[in-house]
Amino acid sequence: MERRKWSEEEIAEYRNTKGGIFYYNKEDSNFIIPKRLGIGWTFNWASPLSWVFILAIAGFIVMTNIFFN
Repeated sequence: MERRKWSEEEIAEYRNTKGGIFYYNKEDSNFIIPKRLGIGWTFNWASPLSWVFILAIAGFIVMTNIFFN
């Protein structure tokens, strides 16, 4: 299975066939994608980079609470 960047049309078709609340596509190498509804962006949770990003934010919050309390 080769990972590549999917176009917005391919993402929309994938969402229509798979459904679900979260976007999890192992074949798509995009880190962030447009939201299905509304304005904004969401993560491709199959991308390891999205997990690193979330852990970095959580770590920053924890560290600021430890050092500034």
